Amino acid sequence: MNRRRFLQGSISVATASALPTASRAQQYPTKLMRYLVGFPPGGSADLTMRQFAFRLDAVLGAKNVIENVAGASATLAAVQTVRAAPDGHTLYLGSNVSQVIAPVMLKLSYDPLTALAPISQVTTSSSLVAVSTRYGVKNFAEFVAKAKAEPHGVFYGTSNVGFQIPAVQISKIAGIKLVNIPFKGGAETVTAVLGGNIPMIIGTPPTILPHVEAGALVALCATSAERSSVMPNIPGANEVGLKGMDSVAWFGLFAPAKTPAAAIEKLHGAVTTGLTAGAAKEAIAKQGMTLALRSSAGLAAWLPGEVAKWAAVIKAAGLVAQ
Repeated sequence: MNRRRFLQGSISVATASALPTASRAQQYPTKLMRYLVGFPPGGSADLTMRQFAFRLDAVLGAKNVIENVAGASATLAAVQTVRAAPDGHTLYLGSNVSQVIAPVMLKLSYDPLTALAPISQVTTSSSLVAVSTRYGVKNFAEFVAKAKAEPHGVFYGTSNVGFQIPAVQISKIAGIKLVNIPFKGGAETVTAVLGGNIPMIIGTPPTILPHVEAGALVALCATSAERSSVMPNIPGANEVGLKGMDSVAWFGLFAPAKTPAAAIEKLHGAVTTGLTAGAAKEAIAKQGMTLALRSSAGLAAWLPGEVAKWAAVIKAAGLVAQ
């Protein structure tokens, strides 16, 4: 074999070996998409992921399975994502709790900042403080007056450690005692309130708003400093005297670390295309959330500062790692 034929043969082999990789990149996704949610079915995270999955799949031309892996403030689902193949077919619905609060409050087996690849921040929303109508108050001032007369404090339900932060802030500012009762998910928490087991809940708008609209719960205030534009009838923390409290939640999509950049880029594009349509934005607003897209690089750069910020807030609140 002469030198020319040898070089031609080598180039042909190299080109042929590269084709499957290029082809796979163009065809992605090539199998069922797996979406992991850290809370039980029926809660805000589950409802949000189903909204996202439906619209993502329409853009990607894919099919999906949604897996609810509840527990440990959504970090059990995160662990499964970390261990999954980094091929772009396993996504995790992360949040300010799983990515920012949990690293400070819980002892984790992984580092959320390095073990998960950000795809996109998607929504923001204020959390809500609400009580059962059975508790007999119509607003925050009435609630504080009644709470101060409770000899053992007011029992409130939460679905993750993140909601304990505004609760402690409310306790300190208003001078009342609040006692946390933890649940695995928002649906379970609100069921306990509706059933009369506990009077109060701090949770997300998709969990609480339908019951406020039905007349079963009273929304006392939002945890954000100001009123939310998508929940204009609910006062912000500043309006009810909770000066200095400003807690805004968010959801975002993450993949295992080392997921190919091409897959991350395609997924972010699908999020942008699928969720900026009028119907999608309207559906998100009905759940008390606001579309707030942030790029993969932007989210990665923003998160370390958020962890530091909330570590200081948690320390000031006197909360300790669990």
